[in-house]
Amino acid sequence: MKAAFYTLGCKVNHYETQAMEELFRNAGHTVVPFEDEADVYIVNTCTVTQISDKKSRQILSQAHRRNPDALIVAVGCYAEVAKDTVSDLPGVSLVLGTEGRKDIVRLVEQAAAGCVVPNYPAPFERHAFEELSAQKDSRTRATLKVQDGCVSFCSYCIIPFARGALRSRTLESTKHELIMLAENGYREVVLTGIQLSAYGVDLKDKPELSDLISLADGIPGLERLRLGSLEPRVITDRFLSVAQNSRTLCRQFHLSLQSGSDTVLKRMNRRYTTAEYRHAVERIRAVMPDAAITTDIIAGFVGETEEEHRETMRFVEEIGFARIHVFPYSRRKGTKADAMEGHLPRALKEARTRELIALGERLEEAFIDEQLGKTVDVIMEDDGTGYTGNYIRVRCDGACGETIRVKLTAREGTTAIGIKE
Repeated sequence: MKAAFYTLGCKVNHYETQAMEELFRNAGHTVVPFEDEADVYIVNTCTVTQISDKKSRQILSQAHRRNPDALIVAVGCYAEVAKDTVSDLPGVSLVLGTEGRKDIVRLVEQAAAGCVVPNYPAPFERHAFEELSAQKDSRTRATLKVQDGCVSFCSYCIIPFARGALRSRTLESTKHELIMLAENGYREVVLTGIQLSAYGVDLKDKPELSDLISLADGIPGLERLRLGSLEPRVITDRFLSVAQNSRTLCRQFHLSLQSGSDTVLKRMNRRYTTAEYRHAVERIRAVMPDAAITTDIIAGFVGETEEEHRETMRFVEEIGFARIHVFPYSRRKGTKADAMEGHLPRALKEARTRELIALGERLEEAFIDEQLGKTVDVIMEDDGTGYTGNYIRVRCDGACGETIRVKLTAREGTTAIGIKE
């Protein structure tokens, strides 16, 4: 069987797609490019915005047009929250949503044979973590999903309804995966999840992220552990103590912000204030001065005034982020924000997005400039560049997979230039 995949959305979706591709290959099937004619097309959908919904439908329809006789399978968040809509699309034969990916080969084979595929529990009825193998991002770096589900219910976000209850990979399973990755030459592993800060709350012994850090420190061959998106509340005394003394943990912390205005944060149902966020950053920098603090920001949220936007601009500059990802607010049917009054015109949201992006680029360049003159470790990729532990992209001489000591001597845009020592 020839299987083709298409992924929309976040890094977790890309992780899950690669894991499904590996399952098909291990079962003896052939994975072909999405542009080719295939026997089965599997589209990993996204529902973060209405544009994501539309794109998901377009790709599913495109697959059907490419081969009307093919089996079309919809997985992912949009397929979960809009199952009836997706099922009615021409050619779609199987809708799995955000569960059943581990069993996808068997389910696809059953559907191809005309068998009835069983329904999986609704998102908030799921209690077991679906273990998928790690994603190989490059020849030296891999991503391992250790958590799924979200119960934050931010007013703008539909993801809790798509992903459901909190589920975590056990410490034993995580250790097994990390050992396998290290033995296969992966120097750096990124731990990811939908609500990573909630890791372990569903498990019997209530392990925390700090336990995963300690676990990684004991694995030979693993040089770096990087964490995905975090919430300020995870920066506790215990976390900082373990992080500061860790052999592997990268000094880069992606603390999700979304807005630098307390009134906007309240409307977003984000469960912290700017003061609490600032305190978390100050605590990190007190013990790890070279740490890079990166973040996400939504521009033009419902009712955002000019002054609230200016508050965000000032807060971003005061924190001095090493990198920010900026997204214009997009309405999402089914969320509390969608029903709020005061939605901004598209042109205004885009203007504020551009302003924040420009500020972010300036801050990223300033952070790199602060690091010039320092000697750091860089794990080389296959394009003549590599990354420092605090997530600076460095161009220098070195073979792919090699860990080298370099002195950062100059900057070209947002890339540092390193000289091997």
